[in-house]
Amino acid sequence: MKILKIDHLGIAVSSIDEKKNFWTDALGLNLEGSETVEAQKVTTAFLPVGESEIELLESTSIDGPVAKYIEKKGEGI
Repeated sequence: MKILKIDHLGIAVSSIDEKKNFWTDALGLNLEGSETVEAQKVTTAFLPVGESEIELLESTSIDGPVAKYIEKKGEGI
């Protein structure tokens, strides 16, 4: 199998508001929008990078999958 493209990278963060400045100010990316997905207990923010995008994921609940990931492994991909 040959990988031709990456659609997006999801990055678990404790706070989108606190982390977005790194991506927008330091790296020059544009925050394209955000949405809350109640079923997944997460708010997402999208930053396009060419044909791919960075997706910041913030839990909306202490028992959500992103919160559990951060608790176990810390913030990250």
